[in-house]
Amino acid sequence: MPVDLLPAEPVALVCAVMADAETNLVHARDALVEQLGPLYCQSPVYPFAFTSYYEAEMGAELSKQLLCFSERVDPAELPRIKRWTMELEKELGREEGERILRRVNIDPGLVSIESLVLATTKYSGHRICIAPSLYAEITLLYQKGRYAPLQWTYQDYQTEAVQQFLLEIRAWLMAGRRPRDF
Repeated sequence: MPVDLLPAEPVALVCAVMADAETNLVHARDALVEQLGPLYCQSPVYPFAFTSYYEAEMGAELSKQLLCFSERVDPAELPRIKRWTMELEKELGREEGERILRRVNIDPGLVSIESLVLATTKYSGHRICIAPSLYAEITLLYQKGRYAPLQWTYQDYQTEAVQQFLLEIRAWLMAGRRPRDF
């Protein structure tokens, strides 16, 4: 007996943009808007002092901002978008010898009514392969009126500012949700 596949419900596309200078944050945001469309909303810019992981490549004084785009996307687009953001990181990077060091780190993700999923190139046991060398993880899971962190959730995604940003997106998604035929 054949099984009909249902299309995935469109979700909100977000990008977490971290940069070594305000000008690079603006350049990245402008390029993202040009490629991915207008913004629905954006978080305030906040200092990123949660880890020293990026210091050797990008420096110590990093800023971060979350962007949400107006067009909802098919979740299957996440690998293509991650690959494109990686190319943008290179384009905005600086050459040091034969290497390109990033000035901007861009992590695209998907906000649904149920979760925040982020794309990454780093494998870990809790991440699922979504394309060659690309992985996705559920970073936050909506429970009891909030996007709840999981054991591996990065600290900045656990802040109240990020929580409010995601709840605003969730309300927007709920308002635009169409009933499904079952």
